[in-house]
Amino acid sequence: MIGKKIYINSEKYMSNDQYLKIIGQLDSIQSSPKLFPFSLDIQNNKIDFVEMEKSHYKQSFFIMSPGKGPGYLKSKSSFSMKFDDIVDIFKEIEFVNNSAIIFNHGFCCGTLLSRLLEESFNVLSLKEPPLLHTLKHHLENNKNDTTIKNTIFCLHNRSFSKKQRVLWKPSDYAFDLIEHTELLNIPSIYLYSPLREYIASCSKEKRDQWIKNRANFEKILNYLEISNIKIDITKTANQAMLYWLYFAKKFTHFSSKSNNLFALNSRDLLNNPSVIAVVGKHLKLNKKINIFEKSKIKKLLNTYAKTDNYVFNKDIRAEQLNKIIKDNQSDIDDAEKIAEEVLKKDIGNFRFDKELI
Repeated sequence: MIGKKIYINSEKYMSNDQYLKIIGQLDSIQSSPKLFPFSLDIQNNKIDFVEMEKSHYKQSFFIMSPGKGPGYLKSKSSFSMKFDDIVDIFKEIEFVNNSAIIFNHGFCCGTLLSRLLEESFNVLSLKEPPLLHTLKHHLENNKNDTTIKNTIFCLHNRSFSKKQRVLWKPSDYAFDLIEHTELLNIPSIYLYSPLREYIASCSKEKRDQWIKNRANFEKILNYLEISNIKIDITKTANQAMLYWLYFAKKFTHFSSKSNNLFALNSRDLLNNPSVIAVVGKHLKLNKKINIFEKSKIKKLLNTYAKTDNYVFNKDIRAEQLNKIIKDNQSDIDDAEKIAEEVLKKDIGNFRFDKELI
């Protein structure tokens, strides 16, 4: 039970019944996911929640943020409150893992993998939950802030039943949390695409602006110990290559010391979707009975997973990427040569030392 007055910013717009309902949900917030946090302003001590049932989580199949169109955050209603009150609720709660993680660099079928796992296993799927992104940035300058870290991790560790595990698919922005999740022994995979496919994905349509603004490339050059004199970081191919290498080097570092962390190549997923059984086993997910499993998986493999509104499959994806690769072959070849120098491996047949298959 909450032992003090909780200040809810939207209280004056609520009926008494609505307010009492939220207070009741806050009483069980340590274990129940019916209140989902979709925004956090740590500096201004404000956290925003939405009320969600199982169906709302299922409908939020692309990203757990407000937005128009299919797949964005779906909910009943929202409210905000002081973040300090939430920290106080969780301050005595020790994180006991009930989660699994799909880390990824973006554009590598992470949404598809999450949705395939949902059809075969009993999971509560959180796709790009915004507070993990917020936490990553907070820890950059507050690495030892265990209180806020524990609060946010606990908020993303709640499920609707004891047999249901929570599946996190953080955005690529939140990848650096791997340093902290590894300390908690959370079973995880790193989903990645072959480098030339990733460069092509970042070169597609307006995504060249996405990768251009995605990272501090000078910082990545320092991390990779590469001289920026030899690299034109204004080129999309080199920006994508550096971003991909940053993930590869960091994954290699942490996976070498862990039994929780393995890589999965997106080609293996697309060419052999039955690999989800291996993924589920590694992530320690519980199988569920789903009489529509085969038909649902077939549909997912032939539909654009982020919107569900047009036909898309591995062959269409390969055709699109191969055209972009052909149109940018010289830049891609140059980028791959640099990557080979850094990793000291053949990029054309690149594999990590620790892969699921």
